[in-house]
Amino acid sequence: MPGAYPLPDAVREVAAEWNHQSETGVIKPGTAATHAKVLGTLLKFATARGAVMVCDVSNEVLNEWMFASHATDAKKGRVAATTPKLRRAVASSFYYTCFRLGITDNNVAANLPPQGNTPRYVKPFTEDEIEALKEASGFAYRETKSPSALALVLLGCSPGEVGSITCADIHLVEGRVRAHGGGTRYQERWLPIDDPWCFEKLSARIKHLADKHPDDWATRYVAYDPRPDSDNDFAKRSAATSTTLTTVIDKAGLKRSGVNRVASIGEHLAQRVFQETGRIEAVAARLGINKLDDAARIVGYEWRAEYETSPPGGDE
Repeated sequence: MPGAYPLPDAVREVAAEWNHQSETGVIKPGTAATHAKVLGTLLKFATARGAVMVCDVSNEVLNEWMFASHATDAKKGRVAATTPKLRRAVASSFYYTCFRLGITDNNVAANLPPQGNTPRYVKPFTEDEIEALKEASGFAYRETKSPSALALVLLGCSPGEVGSITCADIHLVEGRVRAHGGGTRYQERWLPIDDPWCFEKLSARIKHLADKHPDDWATRYVAYDPRPDSDNDFAKRSAATSTTLTTVIDKAGLKRSGVNRVASIGEHLAQRVFQETGRIEAVAARLGINKLDDAARIVGYEWRAEYETSPPGGDE
């Protein structure tokens, strides 16, 4: 019968196929690794419920696994909001690959409930917390990339954009920084250097790089050290900058899991720009965000409630 194939063997062969696809450029290596890891949790979960063959994995088992808590969720008492969506995607990919490998044509995952987009969580740092981050960013006591990375995000760059900025992109005399855009969310733009601390740290970093690399300092990345053997894409730059800034947040004593994170820095800027201008367009332009609704959500501006027409007679 379809799926009368040992489940551990199927998981191993599917993971191998994903790895092969990552090597040939069909899918990203990070996606293949993450999916294989999540698929391993399905194997353990289904095996614990008596599944030996692929055909033993029922829709009920898949649905239960999709919403099951794991060790890192124990303190929260519930599964993370993004987990069911990821698990559903992995299950769908598993059965699609099983079909391609001739293991089964019965896609049990097709009946799993769809998962909508998770609302963006917003928690900007306060002014005092930003000052604490500035102080903590210099923990190495030299002109490292940490203060520069923080400065660029405070000016409006996304973490992925920080890793693409070279000394030549920073025009100190004119007080401008070129943000390159990237991903599906951010547009290329010029940002004002309107924070004296940011100006000071970027100036010091450029001088340090110019002294250390007099021949090619202008093309040196200000706050990113790319690996020679890896692709310098937006996702890798974003991850590297997030790691740098997460260390700064930790050093400042502000690391609170599920509350503050790197995005809280940009959200602080968004709040400041909105308070100064009263315009969500200004927020979107500063952060390079494509959608005004996303900018409005960051600053908590319910523009529809302000401009929608009320029903006649006050009826709902």
